[in-house]
Amino acid sequence: MMLVGCVGVGESKPEILTGMVEVENPVFTEPSPTSTKTVIEATIVYPEINHEDILETIPNTPTPQQTSWIICSPLAEHDVDHLKDIVSSPYDPPPMGKDDRHQGVDFAYYNQVGRASILGEGIQAILGGWVAAVLEDQLPYGNMVMLETPLRMVPPFMRDRLSLEENESLYHLYAHMESPPDFVLGSWVNCGDYLGNVGKTGYNIPVAHLHLETRKGPIGWQFDGMAYYDTRATESERYNYELWRTSGKFRHFDPMILFGIFDTLEDNR
Repeated sequence: MMLVGCVGVGESKPEILTGMVEVENPVFTEPSPTSTKTVIEATIVYPEINHEDILETIPNTPTPQQTSWIICSPLAEHDVDHLKDIVSSPYDPPPMGKDDRHQGVDFAYYNQVGRASILGEGIQAILGGWVAAVLEDQLPYGNMVMLETPLRMVPPFMRDRLSLEENESLYHLYAHMESPPDFVLGSWVNCGDYLGNVGKTGYNIPVAHLHLETRKGPIGWQFDGMAYYDTRATESERYNYELWRTSGKFRHFDPMILFGIFDTLEDNR
């Protein structure tokens, strides 16, 4: 199957590969920290696999001199170039430590690519990574999968743009999926791999859409559950949600930056 929408992002002009396009080098603006943010301590749970062994088998691991990388569209039937046209709710960040406004970007549409709506369109991994969370219909994310891309796979120019530190990874989350994702914590997923289909599971989701979140955070985290806004949520699930969303350990940024698309909140006002 031909996967759609992988692009080379970089400062130099990368070689054009089949199914890939060039974009300009993205620019990242760090959200303003607040003096009142809450820091929650937790124990890191490492996957029972040797991450270094896996990294040795991954092709095209970035070198210190690399100035481009490959990133894939999160939607199987839309190229990266078209993502900006189907943003239904852009990144609209709250101050760090707050859980309001919009900490990711939503994609939705009607009557495109032979579909009445985005419902059922395939979801793809935007980058390779280890599975860090798998949720089955837990509020507010519904059916969700989260991946951790290790620092070693991020080229230096992008580390600088994102202000990634040596002890951090890049996390990406895909929410409101149609069905529970069929993954095991700690397993490896490649860029462009199928994750599931767009749905409308989760908290107050009347219209099908893909919610994509990206964050910088400490290496090796796994979440065995995550829920909030639900009286049935366990203390552990609520704790994990607060750790991810408001603790400041996982710092959100606009996912569109990774695609070299600059239509951020300021551009759309």
